[in-house]
Amino acid sequence: MGGGLGSFSWLAETYAGHLAMGYVQRVTIRNAMKSVRKSRKERFEELRQAVVIIEAGLADASRTRDIAYMSPVVVQLRALLLSNGQTPLLVSLAEELEFPLEFYSTPLDFLDNEEVAEILGPSRIQWVGDSISVDPQRPLINQKVTVSEWLASTVAVVGEQKITGEKLLKWVANKMGGAHYDVALPQELAAMSTFHSNGRPTHYLTLVRLGEIVANLGRRILNETGQ
Repeated sequence: MGGGLGSFSWLAETYAGHLAMGYVQRVTIRNAMKSVRKSRKERFEELRQAVVIIEAGLADASRTRDIAYMSPVVVQLRALLLSNGQTPLLVSLAEELEFPLEFYSTPLDFLDNEEVAEILGPSRIQWVGDSISVDPQRPLINQKVTVSEWLASTVAVVGEQKITGEKLLKWVANKMGGAHYDVALPQELAAMSTFHSNGRPTHYLTLVRLGEIVANLGRRILNETGQ
């Protein structure tokens, strides 16, 4: 009996030791899994990689006239410009550096004009197309705007539904195979996709120009900070 109790005591101590070790390991793992803020150098490198991907995608799309090359461009635009519970990369770096994210556009309220709406009627399909640019293009593309202003502005109208720049970018990224695949499209996006220019859906013209602008802004931030 004595030997049995001794063995039990040893087993109990060993089991307790394993439990304690397991607890320490779990605590260590939990601590290791806590978020660690990236350094500014790491964030600059992520911006550099994003700019390279956008530039390469735009070049390949232009060279081949194949919109498949726009998929990685759209993904990077979404990551750089749109919030996902935190300030997006390009916006956060620009804020820290007090760098203005500005470019040129046609008047942002053009598609909100009620007189235009009355002329075109309720079944209208409109979009701003490629009416944004790094530099002013007179006489129409001459209004300086910020990225946040453009994202909040109406860039397309389908019937009575107004679509902002942010919504268009999210839709293409999340519904057309940029970041996710979906078996269905919003009616407005499906309607817009039927209109083509030079064999490509017209709304891609908007995203091509946005890609050029974002790549330019990203390059300027990298160059001005010596990256």
